[in-house]
Amino acid sequence: MNKKFYEDKVRGCWLGKCLGGIAGMPFEGVPYLPNITEKDIHVKDVPNDDLEMQLVWLYGLKKYSLELNEKAFAEIWLDHIPHGCDEYSMAQRNLRRGILPPASGWKDNFFIDGMGATIRSEIWALMFPGRPDAAGFYAQQDSQVDHWGNGVRGEIFMAMAESMACVNSDIAASLRYALSKTEKGTELHQTIGKVFALYDAGASEKDACEYILLHYQRHPNFTHCVMNLAIIVFALLWGKGDFMKTTLLAVNCGRDTDCTGASCGAFLGIALGEKAFPKKWRQSVKEELALSEYVRIIPGVPLTFPELVRQTIETHEKLFPLLKKKYPAYKPFVPTSALPSPDASVWLLLEDAPDADTMEKALLKKGRYSGGKTVRFDGLILDLSAYAHDACTLDLFTFLHMENKDVKPENVVISATADVGMTLWIDGQRIMNHHSRLKMLPSFHRAEGGAAFAFPLHYGDRKLIHLRLYYCLPPLKACIMFGNQWNDHLEKIRFSMD
Repeated sequence: MNKKFYEDKVRGCWLGKCLGGIAGMPFEGVPYLPNITEKDIHVKDVPNDDLEMQLVWLYGLKKYSLELNEKAFAEIWLDHIPHGCDEYSMAQRNLRRGILPPASGWKDNFFIDGMGATIRSEIWALMFPGRPDAAGFYAQQDSQVDHWGNGVRGEIFMAMAESMACVNSDIAASLRYALSKTEKGTELHQTIGKVFALYDAGASEKDACEYILLHYQRHPNFTHCVMNLAIIVFALLWGKGDFMKTTLLAVNCGRDTDCTGASCGAFLGIALGEKAFPKKWRQSVKEELALSEYVRIIPGVPLTFPELVRQTIETHEKLFPLLKKKYPAYKPFVPTSALPSPDASVWLLLEDAPDADTMEKALLKKGRYSGGKTVRFDGLILDLSAYAHDACTLDLFTFLHMENKDVKPENVVISATADVGMTLWIDGQRIMNHHSRLKMLPSFHRAEGGAAFAFPLHYGDRKLIHLRLYYCLPPLKACIMFGNQWNDHLEKIRFSMD
């Protein structure tokens, strides 16, 4: 590839990543359609994980070369990514417990289909332009640390499409190629296939947008990657290469707007180069990159935009000639043996029990239980579908054992969520009553279907947990988990009836 041509693609990619993310960031996850115009976009110089995680992978490529495999990714996460939210947090928890990729992205992970990997695709396309098999393979190694299934397919889809766009500059053809390489029958293939069907049928921008909003914008997790990829592909196809139109189409569909905007911007930059962006927007990107401290301290990480471009090009020139073989397609991880279950818990379960409050008093007085039905759960998520019927009420009891020695009491955070209305007592004191009826998101920073809040615990504490769920119908899940103010899961909190 002509070096000047390629450098234009690299600059365009990283410019678009910054600019698209800026446009969407203020509206990330809002429960309404933003309906913004160009005048509503304000440039803010703040870190964006859509970009800075890829700087960590650039470091990994320089260190491990083409041997950047799942094991190497695990080492990089443990050494250089100290904290995170949602799937990032769960991956870190699994890795710290010796559960390595690809199991780390699958085990106990409520966010296997999140956008956290899809937004990290551009680095692989820039490393391997015109080699979508290689771009997709390294996207798979990356995404399996913290995703599974469609969460992995999402990054592969974008990496392959961007790899093709880097050489053919054709947005629609590149997206269509990636779709052809996506496993048929999967939710991702069916959804993107429908967006293309609308496009090929000549649907208007308005009609296509309304269809997507009606059928694909309804997932309770606003970072769900299939839903957001439908928005990205729609915006890229109907935006027809115009940066502002494409960005506004993506952002105004709502949901994970910083990621959809950033992905669209980067794709346009890869396909069309710097000319994709009006001069005033190109000039709004500062030379110094806005990065989180954990990224800034990594040895040799680029701190400026010119340095990012230079390192990207140099690493590509070093690695691309080393590619020889064709890389295999993605096959989702299936455990062949039992994985460690450090989150096993035992709960006393009462169904429609009029004497649940009496049971609570007895447990508090005796410090133990006799009689009743105990249920064991092997992960963080309590799947209660088998016990939910006829809009019943479920009362669950367990004893919390605090065995973390290195956590200050004031730094402990509890996240309590469920798919139905809930009330939570700890040692007989009601601490939460929540009836939003939103589907749960068991997270420390956006706990929908419940709440996350500070709850001081000391080493050695033993407390009675009483959770009441109302109007229970299957499917039904609930979750109580403990972390710290950095969204890390606490390692040694145990739930049992002993």
